[in-house]
Amino acid sequence: MEMMMFSITSIWIGFQVILFVLLLWLGWRYYDRRYKSDKPPMNDLYDGTLERTSEVFIDPKDGFRYRVYFNRRTGAREYVRED
Repeated sequence: MEMMMFSITSIWIGFQVILFVLLLWLGWRYYDRRYKSDKPPMNDLYDGTLERTSEVFIDPKDGFRYRVYFNRRTGAREYVRED
């Protein structure tokens, strides 16, 4: 009986560790996509779709300076890092 209880406890703890690691990985992979985009907006910048705004800010997370570009047609905002 004692050996069976140890086995169930070990399985439960192992499950919790695996779940914790999975949640950490998911958080690292998908969290904080505030100013990141899947496609770089440079093509839209060159063809005139995006308009440069006067809004500039420094992201406290990475310390880089970003400028906001605005698409009047769709209302989309793009954040482009400036050097």
